[in-house]
Amino acid sequence: MTATVGAAGPKDCRVSRVETYLVGTRWRNFVFVRVETDDGIHGVGEGTLEWQAKAVEASVFDLARRHVIGRSAFQIERMWQDMFRNEFARGGPVVNSAIGAIEMALWDIVGKAVGRPVYDLLGGRCHERIPAYANAWYGAGADIGAVAEAAAAVAAKGYRGLKFDPFGSSGRDPERREIARAVDMVAAVREAVGEEMEILLDCHGRFSPGSAIEIARLLEPSRIYWFEEPCDPENVGALAKIGRSIKTRLATGERCYTKYHLQALLASGEVSVLQPDIIHVGGILEAKKMAAMADAIYIPVSFHNPFGPVATAAAIQLDACTTNIVMQESFCEYDVPWRFDLLENCPRPVNGGYEIPTRPGLGVDLNLDAVRAHPYDEDAYLPMWGDDWAKRF
Repeated sequence: MTATVGAAGPKDCRVSRVETYLVGTRWRNFVFVRVETDDGIHGVGEGTLEWQAKAVEASVFDLARRHVIGRSAFQIERMWQDMFRNEFARGGPVVNSAIGAIEMALWDIVGKAVGRPVYDLLGGRCHERIPAYANAWYGAGADIGAVAEAAAAVAAKGYRGLKFDPFGSSGRDPERREIARAVDMVAAVREAVGEEMEILLDCHGRFSPGSAIEIARLLEPSRIYWFEEPCDPENVGALAKIGRSIKTRLATGERCYTKYHLQALLASGEVSVLQPDIIHVGGILEAKKMAAMADAIYIPVSFHNPFGPVATAAAIQLDACTTNIVMQESFCEYDVPWRFDLLENCPRPVNGGYEIPTRPGLGVDLNLDAVRAHPYDEDAYLPMWGDDWAKRF
């Protein structure tokens, strides 16, 4: 789909066209945005949101028509404020993801226009390389031996850490056998990867505070680096209760969509690692502001990123200029095999981390032939509480 403007404006990178491309994978559709300017520069962004691709796409065009088309790409903050503040029903993941996709593309345009990577426009790089942790590697599901074997293969690639959810279809208060199986699986993974690799556990917001506290304590012998989103994130008091009661770092933030909500989360004093999602908070600059809020109270950041390669490219740019980054989530090697075909210069981890690119903008571009080869899939969905949800590829 496409939104356009008629007559070209002055040659100052005025936005003339916004296009979207929906790319179907087995369990989610990537939402890519391409923004063109009147002087021939274009930028790319990503607005992927779990199972809401069409809604995000519709929002992209609404926002583009109202607030972006015909304006200079250099007015990123002003356009962001218009897209956020002028839309009265704001701050939710659908609209924020649309804003984020457009905002990434605008940064890409500005970087190309001045011949610099995006990180140079946001303070400059402060890291030489970005360590990564692997996710989506554990498709063996409930088979403990197979999961441990897969974990050893991840460790051999040099990642700083690996993340997984060992809790299957467990709900708020799992049965004893479910807890025991998860504890045994984590212990097997620790034995397989050795003592140096970090193990990160994602609970996907499934537990009650009482169950989360009990489980975290049972997992202590396996030396877990962080315990992620143990209960639904809307209740900051419940998260804080868990954080006060466990020894493992509490990680959260992927479903905290604005800096205004983040203030209350950080004020709880119990968050040890913050995980903003660059897409869902509204883009690169907003995520950088949230990282600075965390840095003010000495909390490290690990940007949430289980989505497509444009979001990964944006995350690497932000990682490069974020002082309190700890490691970057990476699905790259455990996603659909054609993921790397979707972009020119597609980000790919090397020895478990990301090199920082020097090309202008985000440093990538859509390969439209590959994008069009994988059209929108209306059946791309992942029922999170099924027994085999981890077998996503």
